[in-house]
Amino acid sequence: MTFTPVIAGLAQYTQSRQAPNPLDPLGLMALTSRAAIEDSGCARLLKAIDAVFVANIVSWTYGDVCKQLAQNLGINSKDNRYSSIGGNTPQKFVNEAALAIETGKAKAVLITGAEAAYALRRADKGQISLTWPPKTEPLYYWDEEKPGFTDTEAVYEVFAPSLAYAYLENALRAAKNRGLAEHEKLMGNICERLSKIASANPYSWDKTPHSAEEITSPGSQNRMIGYPYTMRMSANIHVDQSASIIITSSQLADELGIAASKLVFPTGGATLENIWFVTQRPTLHDAPALKEAARLALEQSGAKIEEISFFDFYSCFPWAVEAAWDALLLKEDDPRPISVTGGLPYFGGPGSNYSLHAICAAAEKIRENPQHKALVTALGWYNTKWSVGVYGAKPGRHPFVEVNTGPIQQQLLKGALPEPEPNPTGALKVETYAIVHDQTGLPQRATAIGRLENGRRALARVKGEPDLFARLEKEELVGATGRVSQDKESGLNWVVLER
Repeated sequence: MTFTPVIAGLAQYTQSRQAPNPLDPLGLMALTSRAAIEDSGCARLLKAIDAVFVANIVSWTYGDVCKQLAQNLGINSKDNRYSSIGGNTPQKFVNEAALAIETGKAKAVLITGAEAAYALRRADKGQISLTWPPKTEPLYYWDEEKPGFTDTEAVYEVFAPSLAYAYLENALRAAKNRGLAEHEKLMGNICERLSKIASANPYSWDKTPHSAEEITSPGSQNRMIGYPYTMRMSANIHVDQSASIIITSSQLADELGIAASKLVFPTGGATLENIWFVTQRPTLHDAPALKEAARLALEQSGAKIEEISFFDFYSCFPWAVEAAWDALLLKEDDPRPISVTGGLPYFGGPGSNYSLHAICAAAEKIRENPQHKALVTALGWYNTKWSVGVYGAKPGRHPFVEVNTGPIQQQLLKGALPEPEPNPTGALKVETYAIVHDQTGLPQRATAIGRLENGRRALARVKGEPDLFARLEKEELVGATGRVSQDKESGLNWVVLER
């Protein structure tokens, strides 16, 4: 027998910034898990849960968080999954849970996650004392745990999100042949749209609506962190937030008496990866894995992109929204909402679990209007892991069977470049770059990714002083050339730009 997966219960929670005794992530997950049961209107659904999937937690760690949560809730879970780091995890978990439900391998799956980074920061500042359980290393990860960058990439700033995505953003701007001011305006407009949505969301961490000019203009409260990104363009992980959903079958939901108006169907989903390391990708601006995952998810659901009522595009930085437009062949002025939450800079970016909030919010909107359909994109590491989901008030055209993504994934990984040249010499043509700023917002150094005359890629720091780096923020550096060599004492590659 084939079962039809549905979301039967959901909940979100944002902890008060002034909470005198803030809950730890496990406590937050227990709270939203119980609230999701209550949302379903059926207390008996709790005992049907036989699988617990938890998104990676950065702010606090537990030995076996799935088992501890199951014990806290009083359920017997036979399938526990704790993920490695990755913002694509919630949507990937939905895809996996839907398949488990459809094939009868699970009756009900609890998907949850939480972060309490803000509370931890308060404690580090001595403002509060935490009574959380001891921090212990996870005993296992359900999926492969591997770093998102190489040692060499880390040396040249391809490791902090704000800098890794700055490389992608500058590459995309150049690929679109946009001027610096034109592209800054586009980024500001994206973020202003997100901020406006967040301002009306009761779960948002930042409910202050910010204008595009406020977002793009550096200042004491909005310093530049990695050109072209200011703080207000960047995901905010310093939040205390949790979300939970329960996926079961429409058959069990009917048997338990859960109202049909509560049920939201995951109608299509796919997960794919780009070439893992940024510097080994032939192109640095696009997201082929997202394009293919979205195509597969839409095909499975039977929906056309024109039928989607609203989106939640992962929005750690403006680049992720721009990449979604390109992957889905959408125009930048498409009037449909680009987020149902307000995005990671304003709603909040609770680590790997952000997109579960997006899924909750999308499901709530579909409950309000069953004619609506939603598409959610979820992203892990640096344009590395993509998961896409389509949702509606009715089952999709095709069963939620496992799509054989193997051949597509193999094709996406073809053409990987060798690791960058460790000891480059000669002419270097800049493909993209990032400019690093200090805590006061002043430019400190610039780093570049480029191609040598033999076609090999290389990374290097730009030789110069802060006034040069400030000037480079007013000029297009992509396409510039210089002479690159390695300093033997430091082991760093340096490029002297031709002016």
